[in-house]
Amino acid sequence: MMLRDAVVLFRRVLIVAAVLAGVSLILLAVVWNAVFRYVEPESMLIVISKNGDPPPPDQILAKAGQKGIQEEVLGEGRHFVWPVLYETEAKPALRIPAGKIGVVTAKVGRPLPPGKILADEGEKGIRRRVLPPGLHRLNPYGYDVQVAPAMKIGPGYVGIVTSKVGTPPPPGERFAKAGERGVRADVLPPGIYYINPHELQVDVVEIGIRQTSFFADESGAAGPSPPPAAPRGAAAYRIGHPLQFPSADGFPILLNATVEWEILPEHGPSALLEFGDMDKIEDRVLVPQSNSIGRLQGSNYAAKEFLLGAGRERFQQTFTDELTRTCAGKWVTVHSAFLRTIQIPLALLRPIQESFIAVEMRKTAAVQEETKKSAAELQRQQSLIQQRMLEVQSEILAIVKRIAAEAEASVANIDAATRLAVAAKQQEIAAVEAERTKVVGKAEADVVELVGRARAESARLQVEAFGRDAAACARYAFTMGLPESLRIRLVQSGPGTLWTDLKGTAGAAELGGMRILQGTPPAPEPAPAP
Repeated sequence: MMLRDAVVLFRRVLIVAAVLAGVSLILLAVVWNAVFRYVEPESMLIVISKNGDPPPPDQILAKAGQKGIQEEVLGEGRHFVWPVLYETEAKPALRIPAGKIGVVTAKVGRPLPPGKILADEGEKGIRRRVLPPGLHRLNPYGYDVQVAPAMKIGPGYVGIVTSKVGTPPPPGERFAKAGERGVRADVLPPGIYYINPHELQVDVVEIGIRQTSFFADESGAAGPSPPPAAPRGAAAYRIGHPLQFPSADGFPILLNATVEWEILPEHGPSALLEFGDMDKIEDRVLVPQSNSIGRLQGSNYAAKEFLLGAGRERFQQTFTDELTRTCAGKWVTVHSAFLRTIQIPLALLRPIQESFIAVEMRKTAAVQEETKKSAAELQRQQSLIQQRMLEVQSEILAIVKRIAAEAEASVANIDAATRLAVAAKQQEIAAVEAERTKVVGKAEADVVELVGRARAESARLQVEAFGRDAAACARYAFTMGLPESLRIRLVQSGPGTLWTDLKGTAGAAELGGMRILQGTPPAPEPAPAP
């Protein structure tokens, strides 16, 4: 009974402890979230202080220790903030996308001095420094940000910079320097620039070769025949008026021309400062200068000279040189001035053309006559060539036959000489063979003689060795003539027999030889036992 009560009591204690632990965790979570504020990524936390010194009346954002909206904002993460002393407000951070800038207008800071337009750090107004692309945390209660496109200068273009703020340049100075107001001498190459539009104005100007064409139709009226297409990458401007002027002999001349020109990057600020944009440069420089030079220079030539190659080429060179020199003083670079067609009155053109045609026809007839003579001469030369070819072939054939005969004679002589040499060598070989046979025969006879003498001497020595016993010598000779493989077995039976070993064997040659050497004749073989 007591054990059961103890178990029940223990269970109740565990339940109470679990409830207290859960309540404690809930209270801890509430206090944690109330004290530690979490700021999500790409966000910021604005802190509002409930206590502190009141800020000055013209101050919007409070400093540390002052009451009100704090100037400093908190970034992402957890921050310890007393809920009794401070209030918080979450705001999204400012993201400037790529290719954009942020123009900041500060509501806080010192007032701008008189005459100053853009504000620096700590000053109120439009700030000089812009925000580049990226994530920025500025207190929205103290700063306004206007997102604007960045300055993009593409390939084939440059930027002419004009400063909107600053002091005027000194008298006599054409361009503005840093801190001065006006057009600057330096141009911006292609790229992306983070420029404050309230500080600098950038005029994007196309660079490269441009065309200005002067043309008219065949009747002499301006338009509608188009000039050649502009080269790729160039801006073509077509002016529908030809260059018109009177010739030295009073005939009206119309020129269809194309001028290729450009403004170099280093000359862009000067040209734009004096004339304006590219269209105004064309209208104020290229067109009037081309017409003026065409009239002044063209009036020095007679109408007939424009049809001749030398006169036309001389006029075009003069026109190009004068236009290049004149435009260079106005910051315009002329690359070429090409005269495409020159139109003169038909009343003057037709007689000149007919006279030129008659001259050309006479020249053509003369050339044709010369051509016929050349053809006849060519035919004669070809016949001579054919005849000479036949002669050369005959000479070559004779030379080939002569060379073949000489070759055959040389071969016959060489063959005879070879045979004679072979016969002489064969005779020498026969003499050598005879001498060899003689020497070999004599050597063989000497060998036979020496062998006979050796054998006679050997017989004599054998006879003397056996004491001049002819029978012993005969037996020795008989014994030496027996084969080596011959075996003789002597078997003696009966009492007193010396040879009782059936395995004992001896060759007849050994036995006979031993007896001869001992000087005892060999014993007669016993008769076989019955």
